[in-house]
Amino acid sequence: MKKKRASSRPSQEIHSGAMSDIAFLLLIFFLVTTIFALEQGIPLVLPGKESRNVKVKRDNILIVQAHANGSIVVDKEVVSLRGLKPMIERRLAENEKLVVVIETHPDSEYGLMIDILDELRLADARRISLKTMKAYGGG
Repeated sequence: MKKKRASSRPSQEIHSGAMSDIAFLLLIFFLVTTIFALEQGIPLVLPGKESRNVKVKRDNILIVQAHANGSIVVDKEVVSLRGLKPMIERRLAENEKLVVVIETHPDSEYGLMIDILDELRLADARRISLKTMKAYGGG
């Protein structure tokens, strides 16, 4: 009988015992070195049991309406979404006590209100009130 010679070629198998260790170390490395970007949103103060009505002068109120057809109306003037930020910035520069009331029609798209909130955040408006338009009242 012939004896088989020992092969000088390395084994074709991949040892997977160390693969899990390497994967675990890479996972820990990426978790530790990852920087999470935190976006600052608009802080909302929701009414509670102890909330009270605050009277605000009409001069300090700016009404932004989101209609069902997608139009944005600011104090009875139709404004584009891009024109909203400069208008709010200008009005805030004129009156630092300005409260912006977003009045949305029940049939308007939710995304429109979010777009308006984003523009208000970019304009640095901090006093914001949300209101629903009456369904029969202009929309």
